[in-house]
Amino acid sequence: MSERAFYVTTPIYYVSGNPHIGHAYTTIAADTMSRAARCARPAAYFLTGTDEHGQKIAENARAAGLEPQVFVDSLIPRWKALLDAYEIANDDFIRTTEGRHERAVQRAFETLRERGDIYPGKYEGWYCTNDETFWPESKLVDGRCPNPECRREVKWLSEDDWFFRLSAYNQRLLEHFERNPHWVRPQRVYNEMMAILQSGLEDISITRATLSWGIPVPGGEGVIYVWFDALLNYITAIGWGSDDPAQRALFERIWPADAQLIGKEIARFHTIIWPAVLWGLGLAAPESVIANGWITFNDEKMSKSKGNVVDPFEIAQRFTPDAVRYFLLREAPFGGDFNFSEEAVMRRYQADLGNDLGNLLNRSLSMLERYCEGRVPAPVDAGGLPVTGLAERVAAQVPACAFRDALEEIWQLVTALNKLIDESKPWEMKKRGDDEAVRGVMFRLCEGLRWLAVLLHPFMPVKTVEMWRQLGLSGTPEQAWSSALRWGGFPVGTRVNKGEPLFPRLEAALENA
Repeated sequence: MSERAFYVTTPIYYVSGNPHIGHAYTTIAADTMSRAARCARPAAYFLTGTDEHGQKIAENARAAGLEPQVFVDSLIPRWKALLDAYEIANDDFIRTTEGRHERAVQRAFETLRERGDIYPGKYEGWYCTNDETFWPESKLVDGRCPNPECRREVKWLSEDDWFFRLSAYNQRLLEHFERNPHWVRPQRVYNEMMAILQSGLEDISITRATLSWGIPVPGGEGVIYVWFDALLNYITAIGWGSDDPAQRALFERIWPADAQLIGKEIARFHTIIWPAVLWGLGLAAPESVIANGWITFNDEKMSKSKGNVVDPFEIAQRFTPDAVRYFLLREAPFGGDFNFSEEAVMRRYQADLGNDLGNLLNRSLSMLERYCEGRVPAPVDAGGLPVTGLAERVAAQVPACAFRDALEEIWQLVTALNKLIDESKPWEMKKRGDDEAVRGVMFRLCEGLRWLAVLLHPFMPVKTVEMWRQLGLSGTPEQAWSSALRWGGFPVGTRVNKGEPLFPRLEAALENA
């Protein structure tokens, strides 16, 4: 088993507005990965944070009549509240306005400049403020930003900047992609990035001479370009460039990242520019970069102008955070676009969570109280329940962002336990006086539910703790799978504590949708 901690990151979110359900989606995915990793290997580390520099932030601050630092400080509580709303257990939250980040970014800049990867030059080109991106004229669409999610006007900039020799890494990037065909996922994003590499890379400007809101260029004028600054957060947060020995040791222990989750619209920065910068610093590229798809609302792309952006706080309050977590991870393969509607969430809530899982727990504990005085009987074998290899399969699927596959594997056990009740009919066994058979069924149900609480905990960290409590077990379901998920581990004689339904019916939520 690897001694290196499993390191997963979200993109650092640009704080130009309030968080939406897409931000919640990526963060929930990373949280699920880190929770599962803690159960399957020695350690995990989960980083998220906020990107707070750039021209767009400066303009928004000016419009609000605030200094940029005051402006971003006012927004951070809302972004941190998103973590609390969905029970996110991150290890660190990095802000690009923090001193630890600024010092390390300047060190990275100086290191690359000393190595000849950064050089002075003059930039002339079209700049999109919304995307904080320079575009060649050949890429513009009707004279506007080519990003289909933007299409805003661009403006011509001419200034003295510092450039990163991205073109020098073109061949190495091509070879890296060819040797590692799964390091960028999904496949369509990999193909898009390969096409960019095959067409040839140009050096890129990484400073802005006319902007003051950002990290100052060491020994010069202007600020470091927001994307170059932002990308470095993944190493500055874990101690790269720090003078603190403990921080440097943290970096050595967990880099390279096992999985970096991003939105597909920022794939070029993370799969082409980012590895080149890392190689320039003498560091390894991340093991994988995985782009999530877009969430549509009632089959339309979400946008503020359409007024169809889903408020992640409101939806969590209506359906519970765990139900939303489950829906987002079960509804579609990670990396694919999918539709979000309150009706779809309700269907998952009522069928999968209420009827399948919640009712299974309720029925099982009710029968245990009726037939076994509420105490777990002696162990029996699994009796054909699909538990062999289940933990190992889930442990392999979650780090690969195959959340839907993992949940479908787990749900086979949910289905099998419900089938066990329906086919064995413990109430008829009891009438026949076959108490031994009843006890066997009751143990299998309780032990199966124990397994479900452990396996589902990374996906639904609140409801599984309640399951654990109702099962009468001590501690929490966050346990090492290698030891916890061995059939027959439920302590004999445990007194269960049947409580309220895990997922009570919510007809009113659908009526008010």
